[in-house]
Amino acid sequence: MNWYYGVNQQPFGPVAFEDLIRLVKEGRLLPTDLVWNPEYGEQWVEARSVPGLVLQGPPASALAAVPPPMTQVPAIARSPEGAQPPPQTEPSDGGWVENAELTRRARASLSGYWGLGVGVTLLNIVITQLVSTVIPPIGLLVSLIITGPLNLGITIVYLTLVRGGGPEVGQMFSGFNRFGKALGVWFFTTLFTLLWTLLLIIPGIIAGISYSMAYYILADNPHLDPLEAVRQSKEMMGGYKFQFFCLGFRLLGWTLLAVFFTFGIGMLWVIPYMQTSYTHFYEMVRSTRPE
Repeated sequence: MNWYYGVNQQPFGPVAFEDLIRLVKEGRLLPTDLVWNPEYGEQWVEARSVPGLVLQGPPASALAAVPPPMTQVPAIARSPEGAQPPPQTEPSDGGWVENAELTRRARASLSGYWGLGVGVTLLNIVITQLVSTVIPPIGLLVSLIITGPLNLGITIVYLTLVRGGGPEVGQMFSGFNRFGKALGVWFFTTLFTLLWTLLLIIPGIIAGISYSMAYYILADNPHLDPLEAVRQSKEMMGGYKFQFFCLGFRLLGWTLLAVFFTFGIGMLWVIPYMQTSYTHFYEMVRSTRPE
């Protein structure tokens, strides 16, 4: 029987019951997250109410401090059996999530995938450094040109991770399938941020934050041209720029610890933590946008 589940206000499925058990074990499906199958009719139920599901997961003591249950799960596409999960009708808080919860979700998403995050980060560093140093004098230019496609591919890796899919290291190269558009997003975000920075540092920071969702938007909307992805990012971040800044400031402590106490080696773990947190931020903001 097909099951559906909701994480971070987003529905996923259909999946088998064994997949739900795996998500619980990995900490990516909490007892208070909502699940559904056709037997439940018009109601989503908490995972802990499903016999044999949460019992397979972590000890109850490890789950004492959990966030409130999801209050809204939109309808999803029909399953092969023709059953469709109903939308939640309970009052919604609009999908807004505090930064502390975003970073908690990031750690939960990375459970069992830290090696993947480290591998993607290390491979990205090695590729860009090799290209920029091994083939001078054009190496630096080539390194800049491939930054956009690599950023898009890495964004796809973390979107897959956060959405409960099966991320793979090879996905970091999928951005080259949209080479021109990824390069365009990199060019325009870099150009606009630089132009604002020439005025003052603070406007440059604000601009960088405004355009921070462009790769996510392009990943979800391959048909968009680069300028439109940048424009939608600026629109999406309206009212969220300060929270994004605070999220980055919240993660700054880990960066300082990694740089000064591990000679930078710890950044191999900090960078995946940061990128997963930012991906959850994108999912949160996306869920609050009107259709």
